[in-house]
Amino acid sequence: MYRDDEMQSSLRERLAHLHRRVGFSARPSEIEPLLPLGIHGAVEHLLGNPHDHEIDDDAILNLLQGEQRNLDPRAVSAWWLYRMLVSRRPIQERIALFWHNHFATSASKVQAGRLMLIQIQLFQRLGLDNFKTLTLEVAKDPAMLVWLDGNRNVKGRPNENFARELFELFTMGIGHYTERDIQEAARAFTGWSFSRVTASFVFNPNQHDDGEKEVFGKRGRFKGEDIIEMAVEHPATAPFIARKFYRHFINDVEPPDERTVQELARVFRESGYSIRALLHRLLLTPAFWSPLNWRKRVKSPVEFVVGTLRQVGIGERLRAINLSDGSGQRLLVAYLRLATQWTRRIGQMLLYPPDVAGWEWGKAWISSTTMLERMRFAEFLVPDRRALGFATLNELVGTPAPRSVDEFITRLETVLDVALQPRTRQSLQDYLSRRGGVEALRRADREVVQGALQIVFSAPEYQML
Repeated sequence: MYRDDEMQSSLRERLAHLHRRVGFSARPSEIEPLLPLGIHGAVEHLLGNPHDHEIDDDAILNLLQGEQRNLDPRAVSAWWLYRMLVSRRPIQERIALFWHNHFATSASKVQAGRLMLIQIQLFQRLGLDNFKTLTLEVAKDPAMLVWLDGNRNVKGRPNENFARELFELFTMGIGHYTERDIQEAARAFTGWSFSRVTASFVFNPNQHDDGEKEVFGKRGRFKGEDIIEMAVEHPATAPFIARKFYRHFINDVEPPDERTVQELARVFRESGYSIRALLHRLLLTPAFWSPLNWRKRVKSPVEFVVGTLRQVGIGERLRAINLSDGSGQRLLVAYLRLATQWTRRIGQMLLYPPDVAGWEWGKAWISSTTMLERMRFAEFLVPDRRALGFATLNELVGTPAPRSVDEFITRLETVLDVALQPRTRQSLQDYLSRRGGVEALRRADREVVQGALQIVFSAPEYQML
C-alpha cells in the first residue's frame, strides 16, 4: 500500500499526476483544493464525489440539436466533449470514456443519437458502481441491442453476436470458453429487445428459449441474467478487467506488472466486483505512484484535445458562457463543433469506435499523419479573430509579458503541464530568436506563439499523459 513518505517528489507533483490520470488535465485550480487532503484524502475525495450535477445537459443538447427533429449522434459527441471540458468532476467523464471503449458501440450502425446518449449517460451514472450491474445494464441497453443484433436474437434463430463479445471482450477474454458455450449462452438472451417509442428494455417471453442449456459445464434453464453472472464471476474476468484498468490508468506503453494486476484482481473479486474498489486500490498502489510510470500513457486524441483546452482555461471559459445569450450560444456551438472535428482529425471520433473491440490505444495513436494533425492543433488553439483564441493567447504569453525567451518557455511548460526536454527547449529558443524574441512575445504576436505551440505539440514528451 502506498504511503505519503515513500515518494520524494512534491505533493503538488503527485497530485498533478493523479489528476492527469483520473481527469484530463492538472490545472492549479484543480490541484490547490486537494493539497490539504494529502494523497489518501485526495483519492477518497475524487472517488467519493464523482458526479458533476451542475451542468445543464438539456440546454447544451438543445443548442447542439438546433432545428433538427432528431438528435444527431454528432451533437451527442459535442455534448460529451463539452462535459469533458467544463466538468469540475472529470473523473465521471474519464471512467465513462473507459467504458465507452470497453463496451464499444458505434453510431455508424446504431444511427440514433438518442440511443447513444442513453448509453453514455449509463456509463456516467454507473461507471464506478458494480461491474455485474453495469454489464447487465449494458446488455439491456438499446444501443447495444442494435449494435450486436440482440434485438434480432429470438427463439429458434439465436444470434450469437452479443454472447461472443460478452465472453471475448467484455468479461473473461479469449481462451476461456468454447463455441458451444457461446451458442448456448446466445439462447439465454433470446427475447431481449427494446421499445422504439420509449427507448427502454423489453423482454418478449414468447421469443425466449426457456429450455435447458449448458454453459461452462453447468446445466440449467438459464436466462440472460444468469449468463452475465456466470461470465462476471468466471476466474478469468477479474484479471482481464484489472489488466485493462492498469493499461488505462498506469502505463500503456510497457507490459503490465502482473503482480499488481493480480492484486487488483483480488481486490476486485473480493469486493463483489466493485469498480470503485478496484480503482481505489489502483490509485494507492506503488505502481501508480512510481515515477517510472509517470508520463507513460500515450494521450488519445480526445485526451490530447480536452487536456490541452482545459490546461489553457478554455473549459472554464466555456462553462462561464451565458446559455441564454444568443451570441454566447453561437460561440459555444461553433467551438464545440470545431473541437469535435479536431478529435476526428487527430484520429478519434467519440461514439464512432472502429469496431466492437474499440480503439487500439497506446503507441497505436501515433503516426506521421496524426502527429502532423497534433502539431496543427495550434491553429485551433490560437486562431485569428476569435474571442476564445485571444484569451488563450494572453494565457500563454502571460501578464506582464515575459522578460526573456527562457521565461516564456518556462511559462509554456507550466500552462501546458509538460516537462520539455533539452532538445525541445533548444528548438523553441532557436525558433523564437529568429522570430523576434521577447519583442514578438510582448506584442503577443499570434503567429509567433502559434509556431511555438506547434513545436511543443510535435514533441514526444507532449504526447504522454
